[in-house]
Amino acid sequence: MHKARAIGRKISEIKIGDSRIGVVGLVVDRKEGELTLDDGSGQITVFFDDPALAAGVGAGSKIRVFGTPLNVGGKHELQAEIIQKVDKLDLELYEEVRREIKKFEREVGQ
Repeated sequence: MHKARAIGRKISEIKIGDSRIGVVGLVVDRKEGELTLDDGSGQITVFFDDPALAAGVGAGSKIRVFGTPLNVGGKHELQAEIIQKVDKLDLELYEEVRREIKKFEREVGQ
């Protein structure tokens, strides 16, 4: 079975109907089986069944999460399929690149 490609999203951009997304941010809280991710646009609870998915991830870790968004009680949550530590990623530069790509896509699409 082929899975749909994950769409890069800011937490504030997550839409009902998104099947797979990728989100980058900072872990602000970690509990057993879940963590809270903040990307500057909002926070989302990320759930994971396998503790090995989040091995070495704790509060203050920069991560990229690929998974399935869920809408629970009008609030988005994310069921993680992949969690990658990206501690060396410059989040400000990453956001600048995302903005430039969106700007380029708008200009080309016109």
